[in-house]
Amino acid sequence: MAVSVLGGATRSQLAARSGLARSTVSARVRELVDAGLLVPAGRARSTGGRRAAGLAFAPGAGLVLAIELGSTHFHWQLCRLSQEVVAGAEGACEIGRGAGDVLGRVFAGVDEALGTAGGQEGPLRACAMGFPGPVDFLRQRSSGPPHTAGWDEAPLSELVGSRAGGVPVLVDNDANVMALGEHRAAWEAEGVHNLLFVKYGTGIGCGVVADGRLLRGAGGTAGEVGHMHVAGAASEELCSCGADNCLEVLAGGRALVRRMRAEGYDVSTAAEVARLVQAGDAVATNAVRDAGRVLGELMSGIVNFVNPAVIVTGGSIGGLGDALLTGLRETVYAQATMFSTRDLRIVPSRLGRDAGPRGAALLALELAFDAALSHTAMAGGTGPAAGKGAK
Repeated sequence: MAVSVLGGATRSQLAARSGLARSTVSARVRELVDAGLLVPAGRARSTGGRRAAGLAFAPGAGLVLAIELGSTHFHWQLCRLSQEVVAGAEGACEIGRGAGDVLGRVFAGVDEALGTAGGQEGPLRACAMGFPGPVDFLRQRSSGPPHTAGWDEAPLSELVGSRAGGVPVLVDNDANVMALGEHRAAWEAEGVHNLLFVKYGTGIGCGVVADGRLLRGAGGTAGEVGHMHVAGAASEELCSCGADNCLEVLAGGRALVRRMRAEGYDVSTAAEVARLVQAGDAVATNAVRDAGRVLGELMSGIVNFVNPAVIVTGGSIGGLGDALLTGLRETVYAQATMFSTRDLRIVPSRLGRDAGPRGAALLALELAFDAALSHTAMAGGTGPAAGKGAK
């Protein structure tokens, strides 16, 4: 049973939100109360009969850990089950240095925060992480690409779980995690159920929300737009995947760095290019706008095929606003069909840098609930455990 924020919601309200039968919700709520995760929270306003009892997360019920890894950065947040952030940090890393180095940097801060907050907040219940590359979601393994050297076929959830004290762990592609966070927190309440989240930084990926659900595909690689071929382009070098004319090699963060260095700028990361744009540098702004046009060439076909209500951009380059969106909008609105673009919005992320951690926190919260339900069932409870992963 996926519950984002309870806020005193009643069983009837939870049934309406989740689409589950009232009897199923009541059984699962009873198990979660028995597990110490939920408590009664007063009574809702009466609609004619006896006022229904509300529910809230129990004080000290525990924490979930949300991690976002990028090619050159990490961002983690330690959250209560209500999604309130207790602690968090961002830092630099090099994903190609492998799991030991990167996770060591992340958990140095996490372990310190858990030592401070754990006694008051309760145990760490679950962890979820966004990973900057394709993830075989069912097997919980990395499946490349080469720029994540040292991670290919890595048992991601096992590696993170060994650092997180053996709690349940779920890992997904970073664009998927961002799409989940953005959709649930910023768009679902408006009735938007079809959304594309373009994560644009060192690499380019796309999270697809279709009819309110994340679309991962058979092997977890749905939305890998960075390695799609751009027709009519002519790249001077091969992409990290071994092909030519991929979107990523033409317009990704490394392509922007190459263009800026050719112009005499001393930059080495997409984040540094982004800082130039934010400072008003005309050369960097034009480079990002041109990249937006290339991105639009590819996204136009995806818009025709998927027909989203919204395209959201995030990441170090995707979060730059008009510098990228001018070129992206120009191409998509010109090349996609008028039927697909008539009501289409193309906008920057409303959550900004918090989209990844917010999505990971949602995955971790659902995993914590699943684990509690499973434990109750094994101990003689009556309710079935929910399936793993956000729906």
